Amino acid sequence: MKKIFIISMLFVFALQTNAQSPFAGIWQGLMGEGSKSLFVVFRISEMDNNLTGTMDVPQQMILDYKNLKFRTNNDSLIIDIPAFKASFKAILDKDSLRGSWHQSGHENPLVLGLTPEEKAFSMNRPQTPKAPYPYITKEVTFTNKKAKIQLAGTLSIPDTTKVWPVVVLVSGSGPQDRNEALIRHEPFHVIADYFTRNGIAVLRYDDRGVGKSEGNFPAATTLDFSSDAASAVAYLKTLPYINKKEMGMVGHSEGGIIVLMQAAENKSLRFVISMAGVSVPCSQLLVMQNDALLEGYGAPEEMREFFVNFNSALYTLIQIEENPEQLREKVTALFNESVAGLSDEQKKEFGLNDQYVTSQLMQLNTPWFRYFLSIIPTNYIKKIKINTLAINGSKDKQVPAEENMEAFKNYFVQRPGTYMDNHIFPDLNHLFQPCTTGLPAEYAMIETTIDPYVLEYMTNWIKKVLEPSRK
Repeated sequence: MKKIFIISMLFVFALQTNAQSPFAGIWQGLMGEGSKSLFVVFRISEMDNNLTGTMDVPQQMILDYKNLKFRTNNDSLIIDIPAFKASFKAILDKDSLRGSWHQSGHENPLVLGLTPEEKAFSMNRPQTPKAPYPYITKEVTFTNKKAKIQLAGTLSIPDTTKVWPVVVLVSGSGPQDRNEALIRHEPFHVIADYFTRNGIAVLRYDDRGVGKSEGNFPAATTLDFSSDAASAVAYLKTLPYINKKEMGMVGHSEGGIIVLMQAAENKSLRFVISMAGVSVPCSQLLVMQNDALLEGYGAPEEMREFFVNFNSALYTLIQIEENPEQLREKVTALFNESVAGLSDEQKKEFGLNDQYVTSQLMQLNTPWFRYFLSIIPTNYIKKIKINTLAINGSKDKQVPAEENMEAFKNYFVQRPGTYMDNHIFPDLNHLFQPCTTGLPAEYAMIETTIDPYVLEYMTNWIKKVLEPSRK
């Protein structure tokens, strides 16, 4: 399996005083093959005899990247990308740039073709709602009194003449804005629009420390984000056009865990929906997730086995060892022992070098990660007494559907008059998009933000659980 890297182009431009540079234009092409291929786009322009431009590598969530340095020499071009320690070096051949991508000691051939604007890569997002809307939207703020921060969001309501059921949308991991925007998809905007058009008010908000919300995102844990979600519910209870007996939450990914935490303890909630939420222990989930991604990208069996064993032991160490120096010593010893049986080629292929332990500890030894590893979702699931729906896509590589749905089925406690349901949607990924492989590299290339049937399914389920109280 050849390793594919983000692309850095070395363009050598023959700039002419009174002529447009032959390197100006839109250049695009594929690097690699199959599921490991990356689509690369450079948009290059000339200003004052200097080249400037942007880079897109949508499968790696890179859009309009501007930190590029251009060098030219006759018909050769070099584009350096310092942040990625990479470069693209190419020779102009009529309407093609024939070259290679260099990064971290690896070299991959890359040929880019000059492409007219109307045929160039663009990311269409037909589901993103456009104003004017047939409902009311309000910019709102509310306070998490415990954290002493103010959070900002958008409340959409059918109108203010009646009282309406309401949903709080809770985002997944990483700093997310109120729309859960990702590679120009806006899933929470799409959900809010659909729900509101169907008589369900929606509050979506920026994560703490993101957008217009106060707070320190890097210092926060899943428990802190759960507190923010509870504050959103408390705020909604103060509004005259919200039905206090018909309040719910819909959470995606990590947000799917948070709504389970809230469902177990927040007595103001009538229902929750966990979208691609987790039911297995989170330390186990991360091992499963990594293995599913490696399998999807074609990693050999022996390397998958290596990472399953190493990551399982690593996450245990992270949870039990609090002393930073001792943790580093133990993780280093674990790493050296684990890689002893691998060939030099395997180590190079998967980046298992002297910097690996340092990079892992920088990522894992944080408040959020330590807390996340300790979460056992079934501790919350078995305490839930309100209406709960767990949904997933069959091709989800980040939260594998079958394993997680099985635990929901086993730990849901069915009670009279309460719906405890689960559903797996065929051929959908972690974002609930129709997909081929389910790998994250596909997310940007799929125009659909959320499969319309998922929106319809969730809406109908909410109406179903609210119907008994309206008779």
